[in-house]
Amino acid sequence: MIETLSDRDEMERLRTLVEASKLINSSIEPDALFGSILTVARNELHVERGTLYFVDDPAKEIWTKIAGELSTEIRLPIGKGLAGTVAATGEPVILHDAYADPRFDRSLDQKTGYRTRSMLCVPIRNRQQKIVGVLQLLNKTNGAFGTGDLDFLNSISDHMAIAMENATLHMELLEKQRMAEELRLGREIQSRLLPSPPIDVDSTHLAALSVPCYEVGGDYYDFLELPDGDLGLAIGDVSGKGVAAALIMSSVQAALRVAAPIEDDLAHLVQRLNALIYRSARGRKYATFFFGRYTPSSGMLRYVNAGHNPPFIAIDGQLQELSSTGKPIGILPDSTYHEQMVEIPPGATLFLYTDGLNEAENVDEQEFGYERLRELFTKTHEPQRIVAAVTEFERGARPMDDKT
Repeated sequence: MIETLSDRDEMERLRTLVEASKLINSSIEPDALFGSILTVARNELHVERGTLYFVDDPAKEIWTKIAGELSTEIRLPIGKGLAGTVAATGEPVILHDAYADPRFDRSLDQKTGYRTRSMLCVPIRNRQQKIVGVLQLLNKTNGAFGTGDLDFLNSISDHMAIAMENATLHMELLEKQRMAEELRLGREIQSRLLPSPPIDVDSTHLAALSVPCYEVGGDYYDFLELPDGDLGLAIGDVSGKGVAAALIMSSVQAALRVAAPIEDDLAHLVQRLNALIYRSARGRKYATFFFGRYTPSSGMLRYVNAGHNPPFIAIDGQLQELSSTGKPIGILPDSTYHEQMVEIPPGATLFLYTDGLNEAENVDEQEFGYERLRELFTKTHEPQRIVAAVTEFERGARPMDDKT
């Protein structure tokens, strides 16, 4: 068998493609992937520099973490600049004189002192012909960019696309893991900020339980030991759930713990909290909120209820509701509130709760409702049993709200 020169050339080309593919698929880290692709380009196409852009379809942008030897992230709208144009049109571009083409952006050269002479910019397509990236190569050192360079890149385009999609999935996984860890830490911090009942203060027994719908929640409660032996009792429910609601909740908690010991006028205290939340969220977030100041020696409770679910006082199996005395905090900048007073006699129980209990739904989309909740309050005073009963009711259905 006689091996011809063209046969040897073809075998060498195949060997080169295999080696290039192995190198490209050797990493799923974006930075390392870029390094691998640039190594292939330098070895086979003899270029000085290059940039690998990922396509971000939702943002309608292309982005890269590395441009040549720089490690700063660059984002470009699809359709802008040479790489953006290639991402939009899907057509490769060869520039033999970069400075003569209006699509070339000279600003990076001006910042770095580098001189771009020639450019090759190609789309990277997956097997479904979707553009997942753009490869931009600068300054061929052994002649001019030509069809041979395009042919080589086309032959490894599938491998580059697969590697880039794997890298994208890897980044998404890492981001999800990072967010999950941040939420876990957020939940841990949030739980530490809440008091740890049950506790007894004089003749008063305090108990509470809060179960967030997500890792961090917007429900809030607090017990405060105030001057003259009084107890501060707070509960709130921020609109929405998750991190944004938790941040508002933390702001309310911090402000209340500072102001409650020195502000005896409860209406004015809640007005201050209202102004704080409105400034922070500009009406986009609000919270229902109840704050009471209980005097154990007299059994009197002074309170302001800013649009929160009506608390109940259980006395000998009968329930008394504490109605609202104002709007939820954070809706309007100048909301006003007024204070009410009620007696909690010996042996009575005050129930404070959020709407995650009465609005809990089962698989048939039936609400637990106020009547079931009222009946439950007359049977047990333990938060764990109350929440367990509601959780049992919604068994099989996805919880939709925090429960406190």
